[in-house]
Amino acid sequence: MSDNDPQGLYRALGVQSSATAEEIKSAYRKLAKETHPDTSQHASSEKFHSISAAYEILNDPIRRAEYDSSAYRASAQEAKARAIDPICCSRCGQVTAQPRYVVFFRVYSFVVMTTRRPIQGIFCASCAKKEGLKSSIITLVTGWWGAPWGPIYSIGSILSNGFGGKHERSSDEGMIWYNALAFLSRGNLQLSYALAMQSRKTLNKDIAKDAIELIAQLEKAGVDTRQGKLRNPWRTSMLYRAGHLLMAFALPGTLALAIFASTQGSRASTSYNGSRLYSSPPSSAQYQPSVQKAIVTPNVPKCANVPYSGQLLGPNRLSTTDGHSLEIRNGSSGNAIIKVRAELSGAVVAAFFVRSSQTAQITGIPDGRYTVQYAFGDALDVSCRRFVQLDGAGQFPGVETLQTEQTATQIITQVLSYTLYAVPAGNVTPQSISAQDFERQ
Repeated sequence: MSDNDPQGLYRALGVQSSATAEEIKSAYRKLAKETHPDTSQHASSEKFHSISAAYEILNDPIRRAEYDSSAYRASAQEAKARAIDPICCSRCGQVTAQPRYVVFFRVYSFVVMTTRRPIQGIFCASCAKKEGLKSSIITLVTGWWGAPWGPIYSIGSILSNGFGGKHERSSDEGMIWYNALAFLSRGNLQLSYALAMQSRKTLNKDIAKDAIELIAQLEKAGVDTRQGKLRNPWRTSMLYRAGHLLMAFALPGTLALAIFASTQGSRASTSYNGSRLYSSPPSSAQYQPSVQKAIVTPNVPKCANVPYSGQLLGPNRLSTTDGHSLEIRNGSSGNAIIKVRAELSGAVVAAFFVRSSQTAQITGIPDGRYTVQYAFGDALDVSCRRFVQLDGAGQFPGVETLQTEQTATQIITQVLSYTLYAVPAGNVTPQSISAQDFERQ
């Protein structure tokens, strides 16, 4: 596992590098409960921070792809000193000269619940096309039946799968260069030359420079310069793309329009891994508060140790076993405090801190109806639980109803996901609230 885990992120969560997104999330939730300073007798802030940092990367399919592909780094000196194994496809296990790290998506829906699951790994072109088709067919059958996100996610996922899935050029180019050195170390100079010819056009200037030097050395060694270009196996046929377009916009497309029309004007329901889109940014730099700012004097005591993202502030009513989850992505320029309030009593069920440009998640929210509030500020007071001065406060519109469902084989809880920054074409506007409304207990 260490070869594919250069920074030990998988090891921190106790999973293999081949773990699915569900296995990673399950491992994180278990470890978070065991190590969180506010919920466990075996608390370890250092370990909780390390697993949170690992989960933040591995829970994001694209960031996980960048991390996994970063395991393949080599230099020309290494290639001369020892034999390097070329990269193999994670599906068929065969060596592939032009690999890609690709993320495909499968969508599963049931009435008001929709989840989009990434299927990712290093693929050869043949296995990638098979996986793209398989994921789109599964989405076609299972993805459309949730309102309103099912049709939206399904169309986007099928189109993405049909056009090669999501992949990063930098990761692809890094693995091509790695293979050029691997085949060089094994004496396959002609293939190494062809891959080096591709690598000379990479965006990475260091790789491009090394590739040009390797090309010159191989030409001196007598490689056939007429065979310096490989066929691109990643091109998809018109028939392959047309099939995905048909799946995206034929009968399912009609169903998507019908569902959208029936839900027009109503607020989107909570979905697994769902997120809210907002039409205006509540960032501390642009947010205009509805309350008068307090006068801050230089001798006001300040918090000595700023909380980490996800740290609970004060007493809470969270469950230490099961419960629902709330994820906050703070894309604003200021730190934020988040409060979850019970709708009827107005009592604070949980309050936690989210640093600027970071993501935090809490778990253990019991069944019930809740509102979610947020406030921005700079310095925390000496209690480290509230801002000395609010730059603005708001509340996400509507009331969230969280209800656990139980089947014969599993207990299903919900995950709320909010983003604190402007999103183009956002469909919900946050509501401003006063400092008194936010600070009340």
